[in-house]
Amino acid sequence: MRLRLGALLTAAAFLAWSLALAQLELHFIDVGQGDAVLVRAPAGQVVVYDGGRSPRTALEHLRSVGVESVDLVVASHAHADHIGGLVEIVDAYRPRFFLDNGIPHTTLVYERLLDAVLAAGSQLLEPGERRISLGEVTLHVLPVPGFSSWGHNDNSVGVMIEYGEFRASLTGDAEPRQFDWWLSTVPEAFAQVQVHKASHHGSANGDTEAALARLQPEVVVVSAGANNAYGHPHAEVLQRYAAVGATVFRTDLHGHVRVQAESDGSYEVSTERESPGVRGTPPPPPAASPTAPPAAAPAPAPSVGCVDLNSASLGRLQDIIHIGPERARAIEALRPFTRVDQLERVSGIGPARMRDIREQGLACVR
Repeated sequence: MRLRLGALLTAAAFLAWSLALAQLELHFIDVGQGDAVLVRAPAGQVVVYDGGRSPRTALEHLRSVGVESVDLVVASHAHADHIGGLVEIVDAYRPRFFLDNGIPHTTLVYERLLDAVLAAGSQLLEPGERRISLGEVTLHVLPVPGFSSWGHNDNSVGVMIEYGEFRASLTGDAEPRQFDWWLSTVPEAFAQVQVHKASHHGSANGDTEAALARLQPEVVVVSAGANNAYGHPHAEVLQRYAAVGATVFRTDLHGHVRVQAESDGSYEVSTERESPGVRGTPPPPPAASPTAPPAAAPAPAPSVGCVDLNSASLGRLQDIIHIGPERARAIEALRPFTRVDQLERVSGIGPARMRDIREQGLACVR
């Protein structure tokens, strides 16, 4: 049986049906340009991993599917598109435990979240490697590098979800530097998974080929806003997912994406908006009719790739958000760059625009 959230069943019926099946549920909530994941264990324990930017969207989804209590809230890192919706969730559910990366952030939304956690009396968990038991489900929390100079993306709290033979991976907005650190520090954690949440909303500066080669996901869920200014997901990373044979679901196209998993490793994916359901591994394409002429091979998707500040053409530099002709010429004049954040030397690029550039994930220094 395949369901589409909000299309076939009322919330009450959906809740009764899901509890009766006693499956692990993962809800990748459509929060626009941001991340929010609901994890519901077969025995009823609930974990919320990130909450998107909107104050209400993730909370309303939790209520719509009958969540009555939350055991653990995880903030992968303190950027607003991941924690903006957690304030209301913490206020409403008063979770027993709270975990973030331990890296301070000087924003109003981060201060509001810490105040909400304090008011809720939630126990703070250290962001080191640990295993958290949710009955038959285990959360393997990956260690955080803890180097504040790396910024928040590369200090994301990663979680591997294990339920018998089923595994899923949540890696926040981790970028190549953190993936390399994880692969050298906890290589055993990067075993094959059935489902992977795309890191950094499908940015080319997110999931690496090395990490995907270890994870070998069958399904990748990209959480990104429709027509977002960053161009997420980037064509280059979609090609990486295709190279490992993953089926991609996107919240900007499919709305909420729900995974229901059994302990034997089987699982089912359903979406809020129309798309084919997936049970277990993605189905092979239908065989071509022997009498039909062979179909032309589809043209490869254009590669967005990394825009190297030291070698990209003036036109290519303008693919970076906030970079027009004048700033592209300024970048050319300021070469060489050793770090992307040196773009703040360019007139008109301050901390806010620099955050947008990092979020887009195109700019790099090779």
